[in-house]
Amino acid sequence: MAQNRRNLTGQFHVPKPTTPSDGNSIDFGRSKMEPNAKTRNVRWSDEMDGFLITSLVEQVLAGHKRSDNGFTTFQVSKAVDRVLNGCRVMVSDKNVRARLKTLKKDYAEVRQLLHMSGFGLDPETGHIIADVVAWEDFITGKPDFGKWRTKLCPRYDEMETIFGNDAATGD
Repeated sequence: MAQNRRNLTGQFHVPKPTTPSDGNSIDFGRSKMEPNAKTRNVRWSDEMDGFLITSLVEQVLAGHKRSDNGFTTFQVSKAVDRVLNGCRVMVSDKNVRARLKTLKKDYAEVRQLLHMSGFGLDPETGHIIADVVAWEDFITGKPDFGKWRTKLCPRYDEMETIFGNDAATGD
């Protein structure tokens, strides 16, 4: 019995948890937040964007109206759930709202390009198509748009469904 007590007073080791190999576990390791952090940065993948955009398109097409200052809390929570269920990545409503701000800016830039003479969008790849002269003329005045020579916008039509009524046309 004295020998058992000696063993019990030694260092207590907790085995590391294992994840099931069936692939049905959720990776919460990528979503841990610092205790004092209010938000965390999320690197959005194309897959995550797809689930986010699909969720919002469904909300818009179902007749759920947007509020005057963007999407309602209900719509954002549906998008959070869709990203979690589809990608197994936890995002917050703040992450979704920040991503929507970026997507809306991208949509507005691509829309402006597509309304320029000589620019088009390849629907298969989402690549902006224009001849060299059109690019050079446009980028001379707006160098920030040079990124669209290589950056893709494969979900432009869906983003138009989401943001189409918000973008200023200049008319």
